[in-house]
Amino acid sequence: MILKSIEASEIELFPYKPRKFQREIVLAIRESLESGTPLVLESGTGSGKTVCAVSQALKFSIENGKKIIYITRTNAQQRQVITEVRNIRKRFPEFKEDIFTVGVQGRAHTCLLARSDPELSKGSAEELSRFCSEMKKRKRGDGCPYFENMNDKFDEVEKLGEWIKDYIPTTEEIIERCRTLVMCPYELNKIMVGDANLVVAPYIYVFDDRLRNLLLDLMGVSEEDAALIVDEAHNLPEYLRDLLSSYLSVYAVNQCITESERFGDPFIFKSIKLSNFLLVVRDAIDQIRSDFLRENENDALLSEDTFLSIISDSLDITRKDIRSIAEQLVLIGEEIKEIKQREKKLPRSYIYRLGVFLLSWIDMDDERFVRLVVDETEGKNPRIEIYCLDPSLGAEPIERFHTSIHMSGTLSPLEEYKDSLSLPEDTRLLSFPSPFPKENRKIIYSPAVSTKYEEIKFSDDMVDKIKSMIVEI
Repeated sequence: MILKSIEASEIELFPYKPRKFQREIVLAIRESLESGTPLVLESGTGSGKTVCAVSQALKFSIENGKKIIYITRTNAQQRQVITEVRNIRKRFPEFKEDIFTVGVQGRAHTCLLARSDPELSKGSAEELSRFCSEMKKRKRGDGCPYFENMNDKFDEVEKLGEWIKDYIPTTEEIIERCRTLVMCPYELNKIMVGDANLVVAPYIYVFDDRLRNLLLDLMGVSEEDAALIVDEAHNLPEYLRDLLSSYLSVYAVNQCITESERFGDPFIFKSIKLSNFLLVVRDAIDQIRSDFLRENENDALLSEDTFLSIISDSLDITRKDIRSIAEQLVLIGEEIKEIKQREKKLPRSYIYRLGVFLLSWIDMDDERFVRLVVDETEGKNPRIEIYCLDPSLGAEPIERFHTSIHMSGTLSPLEEYKDSLSLPEDTRLLSFPSPFPKENRKIIYSPAVSTKYEEIKFSDDMVDKIKSMIVEI
């Protein structure tokens, strides 16, 4: 696609002297925002995609009254967006009152109780939401002191809000200020989001239905009245596959056994006790690993009946019986979560998760999913998976927005990215070369590390290895 030229004076709200290709990138983003036509944009690392997108998104928001949701993969990317907004307001003080940005993060990162409790810090959004609801309901002195102060110290909350609007702090800066004042960063951000014309949030706030509806309610808009910007978009297809996938590991079954020892070991079907069923499930995973994984292999496809057949044969029950057991596990797990919630603990139940997983495994008849056995631990913690092959199943919310802009330094082939998310046929595909001379590049390859999402997720030390290698270089 050939872009018309753009003069420097046309790059409104752009805080720097434009570098090579930045005028063209700005124009492409502006056209997407104004026309409502999605844009897939590839431009090398360091080419200034973030400031190009932020400046034009803010300009569009001011002129058209629409809001912007800018989603990022990491907290570092969120900080970069906040930094660029600060620079824009500093460079164009006449627009300071028109520009306000809030960085949103989940309770796992912003809840001060969770940050000081290793168990709570690992909670899911749903688990921490339940925990938070329980703490809010408790009488004064027995609940959350940070939330209580939000209700009692109105003047302090108002001053915090004024500071946020004036300074546009990062989430980390808000957390530290709230820690000092014994206020809740999560609740404070919820208050401020409604006034923001640009909200920076993790991917999950768009692709989880409950969180997306919460965010839009706080912003006071529908999807049609907001533009979506996806940063580091090359991560999105695999992120969506992972979001729609689920797995059951030997570790998780062992946690179920621990729960049954603490909360009781009832009969869950005729003469079958919960503990007996759990042992059969664990043995089934180990048997599948032994039968299907050859030496030096860490995953293999499974047929639908493999896992269920082992359970059926071991316990002399039918597929329908397994469904009844799964439904019973969900009920037992819900009771466990309620008990933990009353104890002011993370309302998590592995038995509940097992029940949900079994129901999904039984009901899965979509060719866009496959069943796998995976072992990356040399037999210590094998797992079975329901793996999503088609990320477009989770990308449906994208088309509801006024437009979507997908940016990354590594998106080629662009057509494949567009098709993987089922973006509209008229989506614009643009790729710009790196603005830096090739002779300035230093390329280092190491087989010892990987930036693949699934490897980082299941390997706690991978990020530390990458950091160490960068420091050594």
